[in-house]
Amino acid sequence: MAGIYIHIPFCFKRCDYCDFYKTTNISLKNDFLKNLKREISLYNEFVSSNEIETIYFGGGTPSVLKSEEVSDILKEIRLKQKNNLKEITFELNPDDGNLLYLEKLRKSGINRLSIGIQSFDDKILSVLNRRHNSAQAKSVVENARKAGFDNISIDLMYGLPGMTEEKWSDTINQATELNVEHISAYHLTYEKGTIFHKKLEKGVFQEIGEDKSVRQFRLLIDKLKNAGFEHYEISNFAVPGKQSIHNSNYWNGVKYVGLGPSAHSFDGDKRWWNVADIRSYIEGKFIEKEEVLSDTDRYNELVMLKLRTKGGITTDELDIVGASYLDYFKKESEKFIKSGDINITGNAYRISEKGIFISDYIISELFYYE
Repeated sequence: MAGIYIHIPFCFKRCDYCDFYKTTNISLKNDFLKNLKREISLYNEFVSSNEIETIYFGGGTPSVLKSEEVSDILKEIRLKQKNNLKEITFELNPDDGNLLYLEKLRKSGINRLSIGIQSFDDKILSVLNRRHNSAQAKSVVENARKAGFDNISIDLMYGLPGMTEEKWSDTINQATELNVEHISAYHLTYEKGTIFHKKLEKGVFQEIGEDKSVRQFRLLIDKLKNAGFEHYEISNFAVPGKQSIHNSNYWNGVKYVGLGPSAHSFDGDKRWWNVADIRSYIEGKFIEKEEVLSDTDRYNELVMLKLRTKGGITTDELDIVGASYLDYFKKESEKFIKSGDINITGNAYRISEKGIFISDYIISELFYYE
């Protein structure tokens, strides 16, 4: 199995909290697409020697692309792909999702949408500098259903400025009323270089306290559980059978190729990063850096990724990295087992419902530092 991630680095408007690589210079789109096809051709061997199971269009804002441009990209990949793809995900901004556009996306082969809604509160959306409003957020889901999509994910955010527990509860309620198959929910992080971080430094914004963060996270978990969602990864919830195949493969260490500016790739032995600069990319400068993973890198990645998931991490997986790492993990995890923050079932170690609220701390404590 393997996957392909395609980073579309364009946005019509910058969101004040986002630190993903992007540009609002849409005039560069045609040159980008020409070089994206060039980059795809460089991975003939990877595609031909691996079963490509998933493709994921991320960004940026992939819905900056015309439906015909999406089709052209997929045709370029499929010329070299003999096996059936299980999942092709396309990230979408709510105000880009008119019915005709969605019908054309579905016809092109896209079978899963990831819609960046973030909130159903118009005042909060304005603070985030989002382009859409709550009415458009609901409308795009309706249009997606009419267009034939039966696998829809929406993104939500909490820990936001001005977000009370009542507002967060209302957003979760409205999300579940849409009957989508998947919900990803992320706590706001004030990333350096963003407008939000600058406002934090100036005292315009204040980070919410840990107690409030935990209450909002607990509210999310409880409400989505009652609505029939499975909490299968710290930030991800799905109705049975609708977990993201692409992202699950990331967490399970499956190979993938990242295309486009700033995209990352992994072939099982090494990682590499594309240049995070659109002008360099359209000049044909693709890869910026690569590294071969050491055993310590493999151990830390395994801990970081697997402990985020419902399945947890097994002693067999740790033993493959090395017996010394398995021994280290067992020793360091003892305090969390005693506190009830980690449970053991068979040979699997899983962060418990109690421990999930301090999962970042647990994972960092289990890292191996040389």
